[in-house]
Amino acid sequence: MALYIDAQSLKDAGMSVVKDEHGQPRYILTGRHGLANEGYILHTISGTELGELRQRSVGLSPTFDLSVNHARVGSIKKVFGVWREFIFVSGLNWLVIGNLLANQYHIYHGVKSVTTIASVGSASNTVFKIAITETRDVPAALLIAAILDRWRQSHLANPLVRHDVGMSYGV
Repeated sequence: MALYIDAQSLKDAGMSVVKDEHGQPRYILTGRHGLANEGYILHTISGTELGELRQRSVGLSPTFDLSVNHARVGSIKKVFGVWREFIFVSGLNWLVIGNLLANQYHIYHGVKSVTTIASVGSASNTVFKIAITETRDVPAALLIAAILDRWRQSHLANPLVRHDVGMSYGV
């Protein structure tokens, strides 16, 4: 099953309609990031909550709690790698391996591939294609895809912009 998330609208408006390969709306993903207890919620089109991702800690490597059908199934923590980015989803025992700059990720459970996530949009409008093998993994995979874009956005800061802290003494 292939699903598509408009990551740019999720970032800008805090909401994205998740569509299938035929362009039909399947899910609604809402939320934002940045502060403790912020996160994402996945709903069906009719409004039923399927899953939630809540930020538990802030900092360089924040922790997120993942819940599916109102039950906590794991937590997500980013692990820094040299050549690739690694994210471990405890509880589900999933390992996300990917490249933030190329927007290509693979989620594994042991040696079995659970999901692949790849960018199919332009640089100004990123759309993620999520190829999911098992229907039961849809809520967790979509919520993880939302958090992957959060980490990608923090790496895309313009290196040519100076962020000097200026002080003024009213002189």
